[in-house]
Amino acid sequence: MKRILIKLVVLGSVFVLCSMAYCQNYEMNINLSDGSTVTFAVDDIQRIEFDNVTGIEGGKVQQVVQSFKLMQNYPNPFNPSTVIEYQIPETAAVKVRIYNLKGQLINEILSETQAAGVHQITWDGTSRDHKRVASGIYLYTVKSGDFILSKRMILLK
Repeated sequence: MKRILIKLVVLGSVFVLCSMAYCQNYEMNINLSDGSTVTFAVDDIQRIEFDNVTGIEGGKVQQVVQSFKLMQNYPNPFNPSTVIEYQIPETAAVKVRIYNLKGQLINEILSETQAAGVHQITWDGTSRDHKRVASGIYLYTVKSGDFILSKRMILLK
């Protein structure tokens, strides 16, 4: 038993020494639009958020939004809230509105200028005066520049 324990201690020591000897430090380089480069040690990074990404060098994915698109809300049917996701190809004034089937405006949940890309917003099932709306079918529209798209969603209580 003592021999096995000694072997494990020796193997553990060898493992620690080898990992220390062959330890590598990784860095991430970010090329900025002004031509400069920023370098970070990967160990120092806790969270990264990017706006206006134009490409990924050396990666497989290069996501550039090329058309205006409105996705189906999820979940659908929903209660008490749902997510509306859309993509816009260029910076524009965006409005997201909720209508009932009579065409009456229930709520305008977004009215702001947004950068090109994929966006999402949550509707909590309330009207403009912050009251819960009844179960039923509602239409949501997203207007960006000269484009408007609409889809149906169902609120079930």
